Amino acid sequence: MLDRDAVTPIEMSHQHSLSEFVRGEIERRIAAGLLAPGDKLNEAAWAALLRVSRGPVREAFRALEQAGLVRNEKHRGVFVRSVSVAEAAELGVVRTILEEAACRMLAARIDAAQVAVLREWLGAMRDALVREDRAAYGRARDAFRDALVAAAGNQKLHETYRRCVGELCLSRTTQPEADTMEVSYAAHRAILNALASRNADDAAALMRSQGGAYAW
Repeated sequence: MLDRDAVTPIEMSHQHSLSEFVRGEIERRIAAGLLAPGDKLNEAAWAALLRVSRGPVREAFRALEQAGLVRNEKHRGVFVRSVSVAEAAELGVVRTILEEAACRMLAARIDAAQVAVLREWLGAMRDALVREDRAAYGRARDAFRDALVAAAGNQKLHETYRRCVGELCLSRTTQPEADTMEVSYAAHRAILNALASRNADDAAALMRSQGGAYAW
């Protein structure tokens, strides 16, 4: 006899995809600054907002807690985490180490398609610089870095990197000034040129020089 209350594989897959959707929406709002450290996340409110049941929201909260983006306080609820200055500094060091490693991996295997993707994000950085749009520049720069790490071909490194960057989003308090954007753009263009030339040492050194340049 089949258990009528049992969850089928299809239902489990659907619920998992919904929880991933909820998690992605919350992560996007954290990264955009729409959710600030200390903000409370209400399960029922998120379920209503995203038009899902409370089960996927609950799963998303658990996944976000494991990723270090929220904290679950007993009898109080779920809150967006705060990252201290000291913790942000440590995360920044880890991020730079991962980015340097990615540069070395990618330089040995980069192809024309990967260069094209990075060049597209570099173009978005240039456009934001011309408009003096600091927020757009930051998004394009972060996308360039994420694409670079992803292209290195090590999934565990990329997963670790995304967790590190996600936690750093919780410490952002400022945006880059225009003159900083100009220096940053020139450095990222040089990084791409080094990668396209398969010069691992130069790419890693340039990335290291930019390690503390975007702590916001």
